[in-house]
Amino acid sequence: MTALLQLRGLTRSYGSLTAVDNVDLEVAAGERHALIGPNGAGKSTLFATVAGTLRASGGNVLFSGLDVTSLSEPERARRGMLRTFQHSSLFLGCTVLDNVALAVQRVQGVAHRFHRAAHRFTRTDDEVRRHLDAVGLAGRAGDKVATLSHGERRQLEVAMVLAAEPALVMFDEPTAGMSAAETERFAELIERLPRDLTLLIVEHDLEVVFRLADRVTVLHLGRVLASGTPEEIRADADVQRAYLGAARTDELFTDSGGSR
Repeated sequence: MTALLQLRGLTRSYGSLTAVDNVDLEVAAGERHALIGPNGAGKSTLFATVAGTLRASGGNVLFSGLDVTSLSEPERARRGMLRTFQHSSLFLGCTVLDNVALAVQRVQGVAHRFHRAAHRFTRTDDEVRRHLDAVGLAGRAGDKVATLSHGERRQLEVAMVLAAEPALVMFDEPTAGMSAAETERFAELIERLPRDLTLLIVEHDLEVVFRLADRVTVLHLGRVLASGTPEEIRADADVQRAYLGAARTDELFTDSGGSR
């Protein structure tokens, strides 16, 4: 498969501390790729460096074959690389519909027309409702975002991301703080996303990772420890040793049948 995202020797240092150390990684077009690792492994730093939130200290980020290492996060977003954050960034006082409408308007080139309510644009309204239906929020379109649960706000974020028509979506700890029921709904939502949409997911919940990912990359001390299918990662002795000390290590990687 053709690589949509390529990292070549990507490095991010803070003075004498190297948080991301010479990382090589490829994410194929249409792939669901998860990034995991013990606390302090460098996942969040790598994620932010790929997104453009942090500048690389060395190496390169290639997207669709083009070197985007020097581009800012907004410039990368305009090229089709979008990310979500651990903490939702939404307009709480606006309706669910209007939050998505602003994202759709931006794509349609009418975002500057604030003298009219967002829902007054017919083409925008149809597009917004399509995205809300895709994430299961069609029935909440007229509600204020402040009334949504944590899980529903995550669903809304996905609708806003889809409205921007990205090629790559980077999810940063998407199920953090969710209840078991919310996590299940979110996992089902990700499974329903179009297969031509490429996903890079940093996630602490290994059950979610092994359920959703086509491939998994494990970071340890800023370096790639292993990369492979979920089955290969579960069986990797080095990966299991890296997680030793965490509670229920055996249960996280295997069950009585050898898989989860």
